[in-house]
Amino acid sequence: MLQQGRLDALRTTVRKFAEEHGMDSTHLEEIFDLITTEACRLEDEIIGADGEQVPTVLKSCARRIDHIAIAVRDMDEAVAMFERCYGFTVVERRKVEGEFSGMTMVTMQAGGVTFVLCEGDSPRSNVCQYIERFGPGVQHVAIEVRDQPRVVDDLSERRADLLTGIVSSPGLDQTFTRRDANTGMQFEFVTRTENIGFNNVKELFTAMERENVY
Repeated sequence: MLQQGRLDALRTTVRKFAEEHGMDSTHLEEIFDLITTEACRLEDEIIGADGEQVPTVLKSCARRIDHIAIAVRDMDEAVAMFERCYGFTVVERRKVEGEFSGMTMVTMQAGGVTFVLCEGDSPRSNVCQYIERFGPGVQHVAIEVRDQPRVVDDLSERRADLLTGIVSSPGLDQTFTRRDANTGMQFEFVTRTENIGFNNVKELFTAMERENVY
C-alpha cells in the first residue's frame, strides 16, 4: 500500500532534486502528484480501500494558504495597527461595489504572509452583517490549489456547501464555500496565474449579497 508518510518524503526528494538541477520544482511536484494520485486510485480499485486512506484530491492539490480575509470595523485603525505593531505593508487598496452595498479591501503583506482587510460601507454590506453577528475577525481562509476543477468536483462529491462554482477572470480562478454554522469557517479556493482579477471580487461580493450570506 502507498503510505502517505512515504509519499510526502518522496515529494520532498523530488523538490530537492529539481532545485539542485535548476528545474522548475513546482511543475515537477505537480507531475509527481498526478502520478501518485492516479496510482493510489488504481490501487484502491484493485485491492480495496482497507487500511490507510488514499490521499484526497485536496491533499495533492492544495499548495499553501494564499491569504486570510479579516473583517474590520475601522480600516484606518486596522491598517495602522498592522503597520506599526507588526511591520506589514500595504500592497493594494480597492473599493468593491455590489448591487446593494460595497466594501473597501486593503491587502497587506509581510514576507510570505498576506492579510486582506475588509470594511463594509453600510449596514447592508455582508462585511458589516458579519461583524454584527460574529464580531470583527477572520472572515474566510483562502487556500491556493492547482487543478481547481478537479478540487471542486471532489468537494461537490463530498457534499461541501459551495456558494459558487469556479469564477474565472484573467489571472484568477476562485470558488467559495458558505460559512459553516458549527465552526464559523468559510473557505475560498484560489488558483492564480497573474494578478487578482477585479471582476472576480465584484462577482463574489454580489453573489454573497444576493444569497444574504456573510
